Amino acid sequence: MKGKWIVACLAVVLCLLPIVISEPISEQEANLKEMESIKERYENHVLDMAEKGMLEGQPFHLSGLSIEDVINEWGEPSESLFEDGSFYASYPRRHIVIGYNRAGVFELRSEHPELQQLSGALILSELGPPAEIRQTKRHRQYIYRAGEYEWTILIDQEDDHILHQAVYNSIQKDRGEYLLEIKGDSSSLMESARIQMDKWRKEIRPFIEKHPFSISANGENLKQVALTFDDGPDERVTEEIIDILREYDVPGNFFFLGSQAALYPRIVQKAYLDGHLIASHSDEHLDLTTLTEEQMQAQIDRSSRQIESIIGKYPNFFRPPYGEINAKLLNILSNEGKHTVLWSIDTLDWSVHTAAEVTENVKRYVRNGDIILMHSNAEQAKTAQALREILDYLINRDFEIVKLDEMLNREAYEN
Repeated sequence: MKGKWIVACLAVVLCLLPIVISEPISEQEANLKEMESIKERYENHVLDMAEKGMLEGQPFHLSGLSIEDVINEWGEPSESLFEDGSFYASYPRRHIVIGYNRAGVFELRSEHPELQQLSGALILSELGPPAEIRQTKRHRQYIYRAGEYEWTILIDQEDDHILHQAVYNSIQKDRGEYLLEIKGDSSSLMESARIQMDKWRKEIRPFIEKHPFSISANGENLKQVALTFDDGPDERVTEEIIDILREYDVPGNFFFLGSQAALYPRIVQKAYLDGHLIASHSDEHLDLTTLTEEQMQAQIDRSSRQIESIIGKYPNFFRPPYGEINAKLLNILSNEGKHTVLWSIDTLDWSVHTAAEVTENVKRYVRNGDIILMHSNAEQAKTAQALREILDYLINRDFEIVKLDEMLNREAYEN
C-alpha cells in the first residue's frame, strides 16, 4: 500500500506543488509528512486517473486520443520533433510534451520545473522497486504499471533529480511505428525494371515515415490484411473478382481510374453495392509527379467526381499511379482531405506469367497488417484465377480480410 500512494502523489504533484515542495527538498521529513496528508485526501482519485491514462490537471486521457484532439484544445504546439518513428509535440507554457504517431497519442509527459526538484532516492525509498528499470549513461527510468498503461519517471543520473513523469501506452506506440518492408518478387522483370523497383522501395520508406498521417503502406500489427485492386474497372476481370469476393463473403478495395469508371459505371456500382470500398487511382493513370500542380489537381478531381457521380460518395482514399508521389502531390492530396494508400505486398501480377506466381507472393510474404496490391484491369485474368487460392490461404491462417477504412481508422468517403 505504501508504494501505491507515492504514485498517486506524483500524479497530483503539479496541482499541489505549493504544498509539497514549498521547502527545499533536503528537508525530506517535512515533505514526507505533507505527502502523507496528500495520500489520505487524493490516493483513490488519482490512481483511478492513472489507470485511465490521465495526468492530474490535464483534460486528456490516452484512450482514443489523437493529436488533432490536443490541437483543438490547446492550439498548435510550439515545436514538434520527429524521433525514432514518432512525433513529440511540445507545449512549454504548460510544461507538457505529447508523444504521438499515426496510431494516435501514446504519451502524456509532464516536465514541470518544480516537479524536477524531487529526487529519485525519495521515490525509491517510498515506492520500492519499479516493475522495470531502464538505464543509460545519463538517465535512469523507473516504470510502474497502472492498469493497461505505464507510469514512468525519468531521473538524471548525475544529481538524482526527476526530469519528467509520464503516463504511457506502449502498445499504441508500437502500433504507430509498425512499418513493413515492401515485399514481392517476379523472375519476369527486366533488369532495368527491377533496379527501378528496388530504388522506389528504398526511397519510399523514409517518405512514409516523414508523413505518417498523410500516407500509409500497411495497417497496424493485427491479424488482418486488405486486398486492393488497381486500374479497373473493366467489363470482365473486375466483375469476376467481385463475384469471387461475394462467394467468400469478404470485402475488397478497388482503386478505380476515373476514365475507366466512366466507361463501366455498372461495374463500379456493383462493387459499391456489394459492400466493397471504392477509391480513386487518378483519371488517366499518368505519373502525376511529372505534371504541373494544375494538372495534378485535375487528375485527382476528375476521378473523384466521376466516382461520386456513380455511387453518390466522394472518395477519400487515393493511390497514385505507379506509387509515384512527391511532397507537392502529397500536399495537394492532403489539402483535399485525401489519404494516400500504397502497399506492403506487391503481387506483381502485371509482370508474372501464371496465377501460381501471384499466389506465391502472398503465401511467402503475408504479415499482420499487409496491404496487398493486385490489379483488376482487362489484362489481369491471372489475378482473378489466383484469388480463390489466395483467399483460402489467408482464411485458413485466420487473417481477417478488411476494408481500408477499418484497417486505417479513417473515413472512406466525404460526409
